[in-house]
Amino acid sequence: MEMLFHTPDEERRYFDSGIWGNLTIVERFRMRAAESPGKLAIVDAKSRYTYGQLARLVDNLATNFLTMGLGKGEVVAVQVPNWTELPIIHFALNRIGALCMPIHHAWRDTEVAHLLKQGRAVAAVVPLNYRGFDYPSMLAGMRTALPDFRQILSIGGIGPHSTAFEPLLNDVAVDAAALDARRPHPNEPGALMLSSGTTGLPKLSVFSSNNMYALVHPVVRAIRFVPGDIAAVLASAGTGAIGYCFPILTPLLHGGSSVVLERWDPAAGVALIRRHRCTYGVAVPAQLTQMLPLLENHSPADFEGFRAFFNAGAPLPYEVGRRIEERMNCRVICNYGATDGGTVASTDLDDPQEKRLGTVGRPSDGREVKLVDAYGNAVGPGEPGEIYWRTADKSYGYLNDDEATRTAFTPDRFYRSGDLGRFDEEGYLKIIGRVKDMILRGGRNISPRLIEEAMAAHPAILDVAVAAMPDPVLGERACAFAVLRKGCTLSFEEAIAFLKERKVSVWQLPERLEIMEELPKSAVGKILKNQLTQFVTGRLNQEANRAA
Repeated sequence: MEMLFHTPDEERRYFDSGIWGNLTIVERFRMRAAESPGKLAIVDAKSRYTYGQLARLVDNLATNFLTMGLGKGEVVAVQVPNWTELPIIHFALNRIGALCMPIHHAWRDTEVAHLLKQGRAVAAVVPLNYRGFDYPSMLAGMRTALPDFRQILSIGGIGPHSTAFEPLLNDVAVDAAALDARRPHPNEPGALMLSSGTTGLPKLSVFSSNNMYALVHPVVRAIRFVPGDIAAVLASAGTGAIGYCFPILTPLLHGGSSVVLERWDPAAGVALIRRHRCTYGVAVPAQLTQMLPLLENHSPADFEGFRAFFNAGAPLPYEVGRRIEERMNCRVICNYGATDGGTVASTDLDDPQEKRLGTVGRPSDGREVKLVDAYGNAVGPGEPGEIYWRTADKSYGYLNDDEATRTAFTPDRFYRSGDLGRFDEEGYLKIIGRVKDMILRGGRNISPRLIEEAMAAHPAILDVAVAAMPDPVLGERACAFAVLRKGCTLSFEEAIAFLKERKVSVWQLPERLEIMEELPKSAVGKILKNQLTQFVTGRLNQEANRAA
């Protein structure tokens, strides 16, 4: 298996800068627990733990994992909702050198079977039953195709196919020497995170403790994290950085607290932030968009102490960010990166609003970023190009998938993002689209991102996307897909008039408008544009058949 480890020179640079260190993830957490054992660490819908309590559960579980025969480097899948069990399992596995593989709780047979097989997982922790779904039975049906798979642990009791997980948390005689003997090096593979699977089945990105610690640094820097911070966990923790690393791992490694929303609901998200006096939140842009109408019922004084909303995973419309800042008296921080490649840049509390919301910030902490043309050559200053980067928090590539690793990374370990960007004169990076999303109309490129940003400012539009629709003569045309605010209407002619008022070039204008109940999105909120193209293609075929 090929792994894109860093060179000795890169490692030395990361250590010298302080981004990396000599501690594993669980050791960093244990330091905080030793400093403040009585401090509240994490809260979810069914439990709350102090640092001391959490540390004890981690050691109990790690000891029981050893007793079960879990080996160093073996993979354990964890498919749970937003529950405190996820960090407990992650830390316990890290303690013995095994790898935690979180899986989004909504994924089913196709994705789960693929991930268990690709990761060669030996065990899985799942709910006995959650929202009417029997997870152990799903896994039991896959066992014949999974030669490495040995055990199903169920949260909520014993089942016909599973062993109860909860007894593994009970107090046991912890053999610290036995646990320490399994300690992984901070630069060894230490955990897995999954891509969202927008263009196919999800892939397993391999991270070391140092990679993962570097991944949370942008949050610490951008919001000026302090131990008194309380994070609102709104996105699914099974999606990686947005739901787990930024709002759960960051506080637990830096002495803060997390409050976890089990299941996304805009009203519940607003209520959680207020009830627990959260100081920052992490969400995908779609969640911020859905919260906006509810904020009209609140004044900024209702969110006293809440200073930042950290968002990532998809483009945030400027107008949504501006209104969130206005209604909550906070700053919206935009982070840019990828699960596979790590982070590139994020905006900052001190950036002016036009930079905070109109760009993704400036690269920091020694991040190497370059923009290249279609041939891989660096473009000139101010020129657009595909964004490549090499950073301290990039993954080591994909587990058991050398071909995918070679496709996503250059031989010298730069990540090929597939995003088009441009640096402004002050060094701020602006994302202008996706290489594959560009619509080629009669030989001319149309930027969906440009149209989306303009349409998002329309008062009737709640959510919007632009995707290609086929054309027999021009190849492709642009189609806009809009979700409207409650009680609003919007015609194609009104949309075009609005875009013309905002000085969108005539050749960039969409040539069709589809009003949607919702936009298809991945687990991390990325719009699935291939499904939109399929949808409008079907509509066009129906119309052609009726006209024939």
